Amino acid sequence: MKVILLRDVAKIGRRHQVVEVPDGFARNKLIPERAALPATPEAIARLRSASDHEAATKATSLSALRAGLTALGETPIVVWAAGNPQGHLYQALTKEAMAAALQGAGVPAAASDIVLSAPCKAFGECSIEVRRSEVRGQVTLRVEPAM
Repeated sequence: MKVILLRDVAKIGRRHQVVEVPDGFARNKLIPERAALPATPEAIARLRSASDHEAATKATSLSALRAGLTALGETPIVVWAAGNPQGHLYQALTKEAMAAALQGAGVPAAASDIVLSAPCKAFGECSIEVRRSEVRGQVTLRVEPAM
């Protein structure tokens, strides 16, 4: 029986793959556990449509990230954080805080897109890398004391 996998199944296949499995395995295990759907022509058409939409969304997202990084250029992004008088932050900047600062500057980056060589734990400048698929860019954050 041909089925469309809805999630990764060990030794069978990966999500959104159309695979041939024994009828009993499909009817008694995969379909009741919502791990697969029968591969009808309508279901295959929906899968192709969804994958095309996902590919278009990904391409749009990558081009927006590339444009945002290009527009930002060498301009540092200012981030305010709490710290002590010696210049150390009470808490290192999180990737979520960095992503929020990037989004505020017009770069549509998520926390998972940020690659840190070292944590930002002090006031001053901190360099981070933004990487998603083939799009890469360096961004400078300037950490200043919060008032």
